Amino acid sequence: GRTQRHLAERALHLLDIRQPGALLLDLGCGTGYSGAPLERAGHAWVGLDLSESMLRAARAPGKRRDVLCADLGAPLWLRRRVFDGAVSISAVQWLCHATANGHDPAKRVRTFFRGLKAVLVPGARAVLQLYPEQPEHMGMLRDAAVAAGFSGTLVVDYPRSERSKKLFLVLTSPNQAAAAAGGSARRSGGC
Repeated sequence: GRTQRHLAERALHLLDIRQPGALLLDLGCGTGYSGAPLERAGHAWVGLDLSESMLRAARAPGKRRDVLCADLGAPLWLRRRVFDGAVSISAVQWLCHATANGHDPAKRVRTFFRGLKAVLVPGARAVLQLYPEQPEHMGMLRDAAVAAGFSGTLVVDYPRSERSKKLFLVLTSPNQAAAAAGGSARRSGGC
């Protein structure tokens, strides 16, 4: 729990949201440990996870959160352009593995980034903390993020320590002008 919260605090710092009251998306939220720093910073959040048992532990009446069962590699069915940012702690790398019959990791990763772009407001950041097991996994994630229109960088904490090294893919969704130039922009006010 403590490590998860520490990683979420770091992700929140990299998200760089200056005002409280943002609506954030926690991708692979599990039991909700990573949501505590988001709530302390004054933000509301929606968590997605595939495990219903973990989501039961994450549900907390009276808190500024909601959690929903969802497969991150399937199309996201959330309202478009509503989230001010997104975080993911130790979850996205699992999309690089075929964990069920019929799973095509490259396709699931592309679907994930297209869905993430759709639900973020233009110019919003997503901070994805991950542990890619193989170099080609990092390439798969990077290529899919770029193909979806994201820009960004890889932030490495403790780069000299194999044991303590933490990778954060810090992405920015296309702004309104860039999205309109690509023909995929929707007018504000709709969903």
